[in-house]
Amino acid sequence: MREESDQITIVFKSNREDIPGTLNLCLNHIRQKINGSALGEDMMAKIKWVIMELLTNAVKHSGERESVLRIGLTVDAVILQKEDYGKPLVLVGQGKKKIMWPLDNMVRPVDFPIYHNGMDSLCVRTDESGRAIFFIEELAELEMPALLSDTSEHFGLLIMTKASDEFAYEHEPDTGLNRFISTFYFTQPLL
Repeated sequence: MREESDQITIVFKSNREDIPGTLNLCLNHIRQKINGSALGEDMMAKIKWVIMELLTNAVKHSGERESVLRIGLTVDAVILQKEDYGKPLVLVGQGKKKIMWPLDNMVRPVDFPIYHNGMDSLCVRTDESGRAIFFIEELAELEMPALLSDTSEHFGLLIMTKASDEFAYEHEPDTGLNRFISTFYFTQPLL
């Protein structure tokens, strides 16, 4: 663990057994730095869900022995970043449309729904640089997904997108770095 001003960097060994200890280390750092002033229990619960999902995804999907979790605090927000050099993100949308990074020969921006839970649709939009910005659209009518026969790996992305004020993915093709970024804005700036 290395600490620079209001940022902490944690090397996570992508070991399932280390998730609870790493989660507690992250949450304790945030509580200590913020002193509870701008952080309600619901925001802390959302931050906890996202950290848990980022760590779980590191174990399940990256294919790397370690990843780096950075927690940054500004006067306006908590910013979580998980970085690794593992497999780039692959998204399979409804209708089996598929995008994967690096987005070499793909016309950008790309905008399409990925997954829905019956009430909310998880969508992705890429910008000119290939950054994926995730967002939620409420479904007009209740539409039951085939959860029992088709539990999507994208459910975790839905959780992180719903919990975060902003959630994005970046891939650096030159280095192979993958970065997931989750931002939580305070209702009032820290003083």
